[in-house]
Amino acid sequence: MENWEGKTCPLCGSADNTAATIGEKIYYFCRECDLAYLAAEFYPSSEKEKERYLLHNNSLEDKGYVAMLEAFLERAVLPFVGQDVEALDFGCGPVPVLQVLLERKGIRTDIYDPYFASELSPPGKRYGLITCTEVLEHVQAPRSVWQFFCQRLQPGGILAAMTSFRSPWEQFARWWYRQDFTHVCFYSRQTFRWIDQHYPLLLVFLDNKNTVVMRRA
Repeated sequence: MENWEGKTCPLCGSADNTAATIGEKIYYFCRECDLAYLAAEFYPSSEKEKERYLLHNNSLEDKGYVAMLEAFLERAVLPFVGQDVEALDFGCGPVPVLQVLLERKGIRTDIYDPYFASELSPPGKRYGLITCTEVLEHVQAPRSVWQFFCQRLQPGGILAAMTSFRSPWEQFARWWYRQDFTHVCFYSRQTFRWIDQHYPLLLVFLDNKNTVVMRRA
């Protein structure tokens, strides 16, 4: 993923943040958009990041993983789009399971991943659906990714994303999700409300755990 340098928030650009040292790492908590983020000097290298992703046992043979994605489609995709849309699965990983599941439901799906499917569709191509499951927490330059979503979604298009919403600050040090060294940005429900106010992306679904759906204005 693209590197970000500096101590301003990589999503909103605010310097109004609180720093916390947890173990050997430094995290910041943005008071403007409520993003929590790892200091850039602790980001993993591309090589280490890719090695970690290759350890993921995500495949069509993994019934638990497939069930998780099927549940995601049922709550975050199928209520909001029809079969006539074209989709992009952003951050598909080494095995594009979600692409297969979407296409089984009649939704033609392109894939993109910086390590495993790095050829993007032509810049002018726009989609009626972008899925992004367990990806946002890895993105080191979130502002560029949100700009990409806005550019690549058709008006009325749906972004369906999954990322575990961060625990309160006082619980953050013990949160299991923080402990994966490739996780560098942590969104709260309030972060998505901030995105709704500052990007042409309107919240249409936000649960209490890990799922958000936004519609392109």
